[in-house]
Amino acid sequence: MTILKHLIYKEWVKTRWFASIALLLNLGVLVYIFMSLRSSFLSAGGVTYLSALLTYKTQFFSIYRYIPLGIALLVGISQFAPEITDKRIKLALHLPLHNLRIIYTMVVYGFVLLALCMIPGILIFTGLISIYLPAEITLPVLQTMLPWLLGGFCAYFLIAMIAMEPVWKFRFLYLLVSYKVLSLFFMHLPIGNAVSLLPVLCLVTCLSSIAPVYTSYRFNKGQL
Repeated sequence: MTILKHLIYKEWVKTRWFASIALLLNLGVLVYIFMSLRSSFLSAGGVTYLSALLTYKTQFFSIYRYIPLGIALLVGISQFAPEITDKRIKLALHLPLHNLRIIYTMVVYGFVLLALCMIPGILIFTGLISIYLPAEITLPVLQTMLPWLLGGFCAYFLIAMIAMEPVWKFRFLYLLVSYKVLSLFFMHLPIGNAVSLLPVLCLVTCLSSIAPVYTSYRFNKGQL
């Protein structure tokens, strides 16, 4: 248990400032979207603004699309880049714990950190926009943003996979595959139309969470 506490503390030391930036970025963009919505609602008039949203299905929140991806990059790179460049992961994998437990302690730590950076902000944002927008609009907005959030989690797992791959040519291959996979999460769909895609995206995200096991095993064995 003491070893796990030290491992988690090591992860916190590496990621704390980047996580703080990610949290501020997430909250800052969401506050900006809400303030823009409020300003448009008050200046145009509630009925007119709501009518325009329902008619044209404008994505007033589209600026948020790639924020979860940016947060995943901040957390993932800050967490795994030092492990690879300084070969710290070799030392970690020789601790008196099963390698799978060590890797997933690191991955679960990053997953929880991402969730803390993104999910509370989204919940607060949803509550705030519900002041001005009815549920018929608020719910589709949340459904449209969910693939972007899942894309952030999937990107984090893929970053871990790529970082722990010992062979550069395979890293490049994984990078190309990751680009194709992540494009599923950030497609330009009308508001609310992503709901039918959510089960598939959840499955892809779950599968991507397993990928770091394989490359960490290769890294530990020094396979070429």
